Amino acid sequence: MNNSLKKILLGTGFAALSLVTLSSASWSKNHGMGMGHDPDRLLGHIAERLELSGEQREEVADLLKSAEQATAADRERLRELRAELHRQGEDFDAGRVQSLADEIGQITSRLVYQSASTQARVQALLSPEQQEEMARLMEKRTERRGRWHRGSDQFHGD
Repeated sequence: MNNSLKKILLGTGFAALSLVTLSSASWSKNHGMGMGHDPDRLLGHIAERLELSGEQREEVADLLKSAEQATAADRERLRELRAELHRQGEDFDAGRVQSLADEIGQITSRLVYQSASTQARVQALLSPEQQEEMARLMEKRTERRGRWHRGSDQFHGD
């Protein structure tokens, strides 16, 4: 597989991992990074780091569970598509790979939108101080991911 196609597929895969708010998907267990798609675990992390009140915790829990349910079918389909992409190495069909990539793009778009929507709804529940802390945590996460992605590019010889 050429480097451009690898980058497209990797980029699409990484974008798809951002489905449940506050980076839960980027912590996807599919890539060994932690939180996975477990709303309860993510909620515990958020509640601890932002010192959520009981009411905030309940509202965030509802939002995360709702997002989890809304994206379940898309996440399952992505797993199927990734498996099929991996099998393409055995008998590469450029047309089929393009079709898979197109579908991954459509699903990714929906997942990213759901993530952004859920994140905005969570932000609206936070106090100004919690919002500042959330912004700080997200910035740290972005820095960590940037280092990881740069290392990934170097790993692939790009």
